[in-house]
Amino acid sequence: MNPGRRSNLKAAYLRRYGIAALLAVAVSLLLWILRAYLTAANFSLIYILIVLITAVRHGTGPSLVVAIISFLGFNFLLVQPFYTFVVADPREFLDLILFLLVAVISGQLASYARTQAEAARQRAAEQDVLVKLTSTFNQLSDSQEVYRVLRQVLVDDLGMEDIRVLPGIDPSPTSETLAYVLLKSSDQVFGTLVAGFGQSPTSWQQRMVTACAAQASTALQRIELTQRAQASYTFEEADRLKTALLQAVSHDLRTPLTIIKSSISNLLNLRKTLPQEAQLEMLQIIDQEADVLNQLVEDLLDMSRLKAGALYLNKHWNSLEEIAGDIAAQVWQRTGKERIRLTFPDDMPLIQCDYGLILRALSNLVDNALRYEPDDRQVELCGSADTDVVRLAVINHGPPIPPEERTVIMEPFHPGKDGHIGLGLAIAKGIIEAHQGSLSIEDTHGGGATLVCTLPRAAVPML
Repeated sequence: MNPGRRSNLKAAYLRRYGIAALLAVAVSLLLWILRAYLTAANFSLIYILIVLITAVRHGTGPSLVVAIISFLGFNFLLVQPFYTFVVADPREFLDLILFLLVAVISGQLASYARTQAEAARQRAAEQDVLVKLTSTFNQLSDSQEVYRVLRQVLVDDLGMEDIRVLPGIDPSPTSETLAYVLLKSSDQVFGTLVAGFGQSPTSWQQRMVTACAAQASTALQRIELTQRAQASYTFEEADRLKTALLQAVSHDLRTPLTIIKSSISNLLNLRKTLPQEAQLEMLQIIDQEADVLNQLVEDLLDMSRLKAGALYLNKHWNSLEEIAGDIAAQVWQRTGKERIRLTFPDDMPLIQCDYGLILRALSNLVDNALRYEPDDRQVELCGSADTDVVRLAVINHGPPIPPEERTVIMEPFHPGKDGHIGLGLAIAKGIIEAHQGSLSIEDTHGGGATLVCTLPRAAVPML
């Protein structure tokens, strides 16, 4: 302990005893003045009252000083013969002894009650701080936030002046005004908490620092376990994606490659004997299978970006009706038929979205619908809007989708009826959800399946 702190404590200690002694002397002089008007019983009760007050206010030691001085003053000033410690009547001597015992016991009981009340106040304050700390820690998911909250609580609620968290295990304390507490769980040390006080910490402050450090260590351990679980889940997802990718390579990628390879081999080996029409047909097959291969590779890359959370949205104000029109034009160019029918209200609002990504997502939905659409029917693209969202329904009139399959068919690499992997719906779902939207499947009235894309609606800024 530093000399200044020791001197202050000694002065406070002497002050309490000095006040107690002066109080006892003052009361004795007052009773001496009023000696002719009061009885011995009055003297005893007044002295005991002073002892109780001193015990509650200043503790056990000062109350004993008051009791002894009161006993001496009672004997010297208020019991005959006066101004001597000799007691003429043995009964009065017994009264004095009983008074001293009652005063000492009363002082002890009052001091004990004071100590218990102070301990109860400290426990209540400790519980308040720990409950506040725990409730705050339970809402955090970042270790740096845990350190920040710990510093704030120690400074605001415990009056500490300097809070630091050192990495690893710090050596032994070098200052009596600092408290060193390890932040550790059962198997890991997160650092060393160094709490600085303006003076040597009390036992209660030491206990509170330790308790707060334990709460912080628990929160840090919970955050680390959560991060480990998330990392483990990510590894599992990556492993599942790798397995599915290998399956795709073994089937969907191999098929177009085999066709391309065999067609090229035939062209090289039989080009002199094959008629011009057969050669042209093989070239068209190579071109088609190359497109299939290119589309599959793009789908795999898009799915990997979606799984990695690396999809960047270049949002602008766009018309969903215009996007649907572009999709209808692409289908017409590809098939030479009007397979798409558009239905949009006149007041269809604009939405904030990435034009290219939404075009890709809706194209996948339309391609999936066209695959099962009867040749004599058209896939309908119907737009609608309400206060919060806009919707685009891709209405197909082919076979319905059973309710138990509506979730799994939108999962990556779900095998279709033809054995090929399915990525179109999974990519569309990922893009739409990246726009804070949703994709669902409903029954089409009269038969078929309707894919409903829902996107949030934002207020268009005034120009």
